[in-house]
This record gives sequence, C-alpha cells and structure tokens, in this order.
Amino acid sequence: MGLDEGGVGDLGGAIRQTRKRLNLSLKELSEKSGLTVSQLSKLENGKQRISVDLALRIAGVLHVPVTSFLAAPSARPMARRSIIRAGQGTRHETKGMVYEVLSSDFRDKSNLFWNVTVTGRSMEETGGWRSHAGEEFLRILTGSLILHTQHYEPLLLEPGDSIQFDAEMEHGYVCHSEAPVLMLMSNSMRPALPPGFPTGPGT
Repeated sequence: MGLDEGGVGDLGGAIRQTRKRLNLSLKELSEKSGLTVSQLSKLENGKQRISVDLALRIAGVLHVPVTSFLAAPSARPMARRSIIRAGQGTRHETKGMVYEVLSSDFRDKSNLFWNVTVTGRSMEETGGWRSHAGEEFLRILTGSLILHTQHYEPLLLEPGDSIQFDAEMEHGYVCHSEAPVLMLMSNSMRPALPPGFPTGPGT
C-alpha cells in the first residue's frame, strides 16, 4: 500500500505526543519500528507524508489503534472497490485487542473498517480509555462486549447489537464472554489539513 494521507502536521504531532506519553525516545521508536531517526523526526514535524503502512507500523509499536492519530484528506476518487478475503487483512495488535484492517488499499478515504477481536477482560487489559476525532460504529459478531463511555453507564452488547457514538468521548472495551469478542468496527476520520496542504494522489 502506498497510500499518502493528509493531515501531516496534526498526525506528526499526535505521534510525538503518544511517543512521549510512553516515554520512548526517537532512537527507541526507530529501533522498534525499523524506521530511521531522521525519517521519524520528519514525520513528527510534518515534513514528510505518511502512508497507512507506516502509520500501522508505528501504531503497532506504540500499542495504540492507528485511528488515534490518522487523519484523511478530502479528495474522493470515484468508481473504486476493495476486496479483502477472509483472514487476509493487515493485522496489528494492541493491548488485549487484535485489529484486522479492511479495505486497506483505498486511497483518500474518509472511513476505516476493521474486524476487531477483544480478549482483555478489564479496561486495564485492553489499554484503558481512548478517544479520537470522528465517529465510531460497532457491530458485535460473536461474544459479548461491555462498552465503557465517558458520559454513560457501561453498556452490554450481544451478538447482532450495534452502536454508533462520537469517538471524541472517551471510551473503552471489555470482553464479557467466555470466548473472545469479534466485532466489526468503522471509524470516520475528519479532515485535519493545514490551509493550502495538497490533497491529491501521492507523488
């Protein structure tokens, strides 16, 4: 995937904030991600575009969902399609959760789609509270999930149940069933581009 995403300045700053929150130096992130210190520095300072491949790699190292810091451009080419065969999506793991990326080869998209497996049985085991721009949609496929949200009581979701909510509201997931939870997740991404930033296909 060579998908050039926009929002470089905001994205780079979010990566830097997450790295510092985890007390990781650029050198340590470089060693864990396989990217050079120079490349990471350029990404964090908005001097280089970032592909979804790189975003996923960095998110895996930082143990956060890529949607915590990924923004999308507004250009939307038409007449496209993306097919992901069962079990063949790009996978990355965060604490207590496994994400399988769907439709990963779409350029300039405004939504991300995932198959998500939740194994953690407490907020601590699934990485605690999280929030990000846009909206989130969940549909439970198998297992039972407890969804924690900042302004509501914990919500039990069973197979077939779905929910959509503002993802800037802090939220978290807990597996409530004996077997892991499998759910379909969709995240919308709000454009976060500085004025005059190019939004066309990658160069």
